[in-house]
Amino acid sequence: MLSTLRRPAAALRRQIKTRSRGQSLVELALILPVFLLFFSVVLDLGRIAAAQIAITNAAREGAFQAAQTPADFDATMPCPADGKTNVIYCRVTLESSGAVTISSGDVAVSCNPSDCSKGIGNMVTVRVTGHFSLLTPLMAAFFGGNQNIAFEQSSTANIATLPDPGAGSTTATPTPAPTATATATATATATVAPTPGCVVPSAGFTFTQTPTDKTAPSKVTFKDTSTSIACAIDSWYWVSTDGWTSSQQNPPTHNYPKAGTYFVTLTVHNAAGSTTSGAVEILVTK
Repeated sequence: MLSTLRRPAAALRRQIKTRSRGQSLVELALILPVFLLFFSVVLDLGRIAAAQIAITNAAREGAFQAAQTPADFDATMPCPADGKTNVIYCRVTLESSGAVTISSGDVAVSCNPSDCSKGIGNMVTVRVTGHFSLLTPLMAAFFGGNQNIAFEQSSTANIATLPDPGAGSTTATPTPAPTATATATATATATVAPTPGCVVPSAGFTFTQTPTDKTAPSKVTFKDTSTSIACAIDSWYWVSTDGWTSSQQNPPTHNYPKAGTYFVTLTVHNAAGSTTSGAVEILVTK
């Protein structure tokens, strides 16, 4: 009698278990395409962001190169294996990193003035168009129904006008001396050429403070240690935050009568220019 009652209960459990498995498979079959579509959309959004960044970087790097070599570009030629010619396009493709497709015809270089000559205020603009393919047709609806879309970016830079430091030295041609006449009085103005190799000096100094425990009043003696290559320093200027100044190379001992923290700087100058030392702290205690 008991076994007879158990058989229908076991059959019912088996039926419920079978229906549960079948229902799960049906739900998975319905949800899986939606999940894959959502995953593809997210992946495309990430690829679009990466493509836009790549195009922006490619235009910027192209402008950096064009500032140095604005005329080294040929829209009909690819980047050679050695990368020594068509360098603007080579730098653009190197920076794009394969995120988008950029051919030489997708790059345009324009200058203001149009001859790409060097000069203060002369500009060069590099415009880059990159081609990108979407993975899902759903995203194409946001781009006019096209899965193949294009991104465009431009960047502008000043054309470099500094002389090439690697260029050979020039030989000066002596200027003929003026011929004086009996009826005219000539006033000659001498122009001193900068000493070859002269560079901006390096400012620096040391100091000695007495008494050694730094109590007020405190006397400080400064000693110039500045250096200059190939030309002499022609001026010194000392400044302290208590209002003291001096134009001597090694100024007289300066007295700090009150406790406090004072900062001293030294500016030195030669034929190439001037430089200022970092502020040195002078501590005077009570």
